[in-house]
Amino acid sequence: MKIIEEKFSLIFKYMGIHKEQIRMEASFANDFDFEEFQFAYLVFYIGSYFKINIRETDYAELNTIGNAMNFVKRKLQVN
Repeated sequence: MKIIEEKFSLIFKYMGIHKEQIRMEASFANDFDFEEFQFAYLVFYIGSYFKINIRETDYAELNTIGNAMNFVKRKLQVN
């Protein structure tokens, strides 16, 4: 599980989210003002780093940091 958090830390760094801004309830749209292209990069990084397929229908589940982490854990079947 620590590997998941480490990979997310790298993704957030690339996305311009500073360590002190990371909160599980933080919204990518509301707290970080992500626009469509930034969200698309986020989805790309998550899919690439974790080697999972993310469909457009999954995007609603990736609205907060916590939800994105839980989504990945569920896809990787990690408790």
